[in-house]
Amino acid sequence: MDKVFHFDCPQEVYQADACVISCFDARFDTAVRKFLKRRGIALYDQVKIPGSAKALGAPDFDGDRDFVLRMVRTSIRLHCPELAILIGHNECGAYPGCPPETVAADLVRAASVLLAAEPSLAVECYFADFDGIYCIAADAGRRTRPASASMKAGESFNPGTIR
Repeated sequence: MDKVFHFDCPQEVYQADACVISCFDARFDTAVRKFLKRRGIALYDQVKIPGSAKALGAPDFDGDRDFVLRMVRTSIRLHCPELAILIGHNECGAYPGCPPETVAADLVRAASVLLAAEPSLAVECYFADFDGIYCIAADAGRRTRPASASMKAGESFNPGTIR
């Protein structure tokens, strides 16, 4: 092998602050990274798949849910996160023509599935729009955490504010 790029990274195994499930749509990468940093989440395992948590909440194929659960369980086994963060977004290609409410409902369903499969995890759900990230109250979950400290008190997903 020929070395083509030099960098130094820590060799120690880390404990993840969270396991983050998001879409692989690059339009929201910067916003998601900044949001996670503001939330105090520095080290995280990222599961990036088309449609984000749709594979858990409304899978298109039989094996989709199992695949995502395997990724989350691998994160738990290797890096011990206590929190899962599910992030959907507006104008997702996995939801052609669907309103934000459909994505939000699938995120809440996905949180419920994840909590049933891994009850030790806390779960938070968010919706990324082109003007910010919104907290979705995931009342379906037993162990959901409250909205982040970086959000205004009482601020949650309001479909009326989404384009």
